[in-house]
Amino acid sequence: MAGSAGQLVLRDEGSGKVLEVDTGGGSPCVRLLIKGDGEAFFVGELSAMLLVSTGRPWRPTHPGVRNAVVIRDGDRLVVRCSVGVLDAEIAFAFEEGLLCTEITWSRPAGPAVLTEPAGGAEGADPAASGGRAEEADPARRTGQPAAPLTDLAVGLLLELPGSSPEMVTLPQVLYRDNPSSDPTRTVPKLGTEPYGGVVVEEHRLPVPCVHTEWDGNAGGPRQLALYSLDPGDGSLGAVVRNGLLSLAALSGPVMLNGAPDIRYVHKGATAPCGDSAGYRQLGAEKGQFTTRHALDWGRPRRPGHGFRDMVHQGLRLYGPVGERPLSLDEIVRHKTMAMDRRWYERAGVAGYLKFPGPGHTPGFMYGWTGQCLKLAWCDARLGLEGGVPRRVDRCRRAVDFYLDGSGTGAPPGLRLSFHNVEDGSWSGFQRDGRTFVSARAYGDNLGDLADVIGLLGEHSQEVPGRWVEALREGADLVVRSTLPNGVLPLGWRLDGTPDPEPPGAAGLPCVLALLKTYGVTGDEQLLRHAAELVERYQRRHAEDFSLPFARATLDAVCEDKEAGIAFFLCAEALWSLTGEPRHREWAEAAADWLLTWVYQWNPEFPPGSPLRERGFSAVGWPGVSVQNHHLDVFFPAYELWRFGEEAGRPDYARLAELVLYAFGQGICTEPGAWDFAGPGEQGEGFYPTNWQVRGTSNTWNPSWVTAQVLSNALRMRGALAGGGR
Repeated sequence: MAGSAGQLVLRDEGSGKVLEVDTGGGSPCVRLLIKGDGEAFFVGELSAMLLVSTGRPWRPTHPGVRNAVVIRDGDRLVVRCSVGVLDAEIAFAFEEGLLCTEITWSRPAGPAVLTEPAGGAEGADPAASGGRAEEADPARRTGQPAAPLTDLAVGLLLELPGSSPEMVTLPQVLYRDNPSSDPTRTVPKLGTEPYGGVVVEEHRLPVPCVHTEWDGNAGGPRQLALYSLDPGDGSLGAVVRNGLLSLAALSGPVMLNGAPDIRYVHKGATAPCGDSAGYRQLGAEKGQFTTRHALDWGRPRRPGHGFRDMVHQGLRLYGPVGERPLSLDEIVRHKTMAMDRRWYERAGVAGYLKFPGPGHTPGFMYGWTGQCLKLAWCDARLGLEGGVPRRVDRCRRAVDFYLDGSGTGAPPGLRLSFHNVEDGSWSGFQRDGRTFVSARAYGDNLGDLADVIGLLGEHSQEVPGRWVEALREGADLVVRSTLPNGVLPLGWRLDGTPDPEPPGAAGLPCVLALLKTYGVTGDEQLLRHAAELVERYQRRHAEDFSLPFARATLDAVCEDKEAGIAFFLCAEALWSLTGEPRHREWAEAAADWLLTWVYQWNPEFPPGSPLRERGFSAVGWPGVSVQNHHLDVFFPAYELWRFGEEAGRPDYARLAELVLYAFGQGICTEPGAWDFAGPGEQGEGFYPTNWQVRGTSNTWNPSWVTAQVLSNALRMRGALAGGGR
């Protein structure tokens, strides 16, 4: 463990990681290496790594290290020094291949030693603020007693000259600087001119980690990640200064799009932080607090895929254990009650209302946040499993009604997504004053229709020929709609022409529908075309993840979980059909991307908040998009479990169960529970972050919240009982 003169070394034999601390200069120099690798992953003087800021707004300042002493303490290297107004003791130690850093920040005895004027000069380089302690500290000049230190921000900044904003991942918040987000809407963006940054509260991060990747000088790409070891009231992110990127692990202050003390609080909305803005304070007498983080570095398995390690490293660090308030049978029973509450039939109209009860315009929505045909599948599945013919009949009537009335009258197969039961009208989606048929929602509907046909066929039930013909027509429309860039449009105008808006990955549910249609019809041309489309989407979005999955959540227009879900389902289905290793690899990469949205820890909710009082745990819940930082139940829990079982990946299977059982929370089990009158109801959004009111949930209960949980629970229950796929 010894190094050269003036150098102390720690090595982790299992991973080959090496920490070198040079002690010869005025400020210790830290190097992170891997044995046998010729290029350091990080090199930085401690003076440039330790951030200490006083006053509001906080700034990424480096007052410099004084009086540094470096010692070996068993398996640790310990640095003791003064930094601005504080003393710091930094302990480095390897644990299971990660370099753990524990920094104890303390108030020195005696007068305060200020090294920067509070607030700083407007327009000045934040890194250059500071001055001589004797000039800046009136207490030191006059001998007056020290005042309490307030508005403190401290932490680590690791500057990485080779990296760039386009390579940073902050789970649920920032994916490669969110390149597909609508430039007219506010979402997290690093920004670069001349200073930028996104630093967010740890409770906004499903995996409390910030990760980046860059091209090294030799040997290929490299990556570095910073994890919080005690997630709670700290903050993580990245800061850009004069074009140079630094990863940040701080004591709690935040920054949004380069502006300090600004939070992202709702769709496209920001607000200044309140009194609890993440600052720390130390009293007039000597006091202290500790921040603990872990560093991981190495080479990604392939360019752009380094973020995947954070999911599996996180599992080892946080050991997620979720809540299981209900069994699968109980979930099915309660969600069936919610589905039955939505059944509506009158004078030839049949389907499942998007919202039950008064207060909403009564109607059906097909796909996306309606999932009317998925509820029809659930009804038929329950009827076939339980010997209840009326449920199968309800499914048939719901499908017939959709196929009878939803056509646009233009190209065969194109269908509308909404039906108003009061006036009998059908309509499409609206955006920027135009009506269109969403590819996302239409793909959902085609896939659900194929599932209904397949379910009835498996149980030797009659399937109307016109259902299969409608499925073929829809598949033909999808095949004809491939854009010049090789993917599918965001949607269609009512005359069948492609919608002009950038498509993102919104067409992937239609690709999945092609694969499901192949399962019904056996049409090899559909399988080949779907496989070609999946490969194009893979090259576009998942080859190196420089253009992450986006634009499937129709109200968000940004990077979102649901676009990644559709790609995972396509890759998983394709691997099941072909057995090709590359299709399995694509499914694994997509699964890891999806799992960056799933909470591996449970943030503490504010005292007295409803989620805290009700014992809610965020573990296992996924977020939504970089625009919508809340939790919801849209996740392919069953398919991830199935893929884990069939691919020999027990980690995926375990996480899938964690997710599905976590969804048992928030379900009304008796009148009044979770503020619902009807058992089985469940809110669409749960808020563990400062997006909306932290520690609360809503009672917005569209039908998809029932359809997603019920369909997953039915499939999982059947598989565990030996019912196959």
